[in-house]
Amino acid sequence: MIRHIAITFGSEDILRPIIDKYPDRELQLYKLSSTEAKELMLLDYSGMEPIFESPVTYDALAHAGNDNWTGFVNFATLNLNEDQQKVFDARVNKLMSDILPTGMNSIYSLNYHNDINQRILLTTWESYSNYEIWHKDSLDLTPKGYQSSPSSYHHEASYIPA
Repeated sequence: MIRHIAITFGSEDILRPIIDKYPDRELQLYKLSSTEAKELMLLDYSGMEPIFESPVTYDALAHAGNDNWTGFVNFATLNLNEDQQKVFDARVNKLMSDILPTGMNSIYSLNYHNDINQRILLTTWESYSNYEIWHKDSLDLTPKGYQSSPSSYHHEASYIPA
């Protein structure tokens, strides 16, 4: 299992030279799936120490499935208190122990580096349509109360290869 995942953001002019400079690294360039924004995300899934000057680094807590970084990727970020973490972790562990949903290649339970309260659910998919079906029909991993509670933070972002 990959122990660390690092990302950074920037324009194609900034990120392409990094890809060229580190051909031995496992890097994937993404763009937001919902906009025509010029800013891109570069994801390093090598599991090694980050090579980026300003990385956002995540530590892997658990993983299931077979990674395919060339498709649709979704990040769901939550800032949870201790009780909420227990419920969330139980739901994620249940999902990981079952057969993964149709079209889901892999799932990672992550935390923001050195901040166990900020959890990230990273999923890789064959396509957006597979993700959309699962997202609408799945057991809600993030109860509505978490999304509206002043004591928790919830954000989702979806990316496709650039």
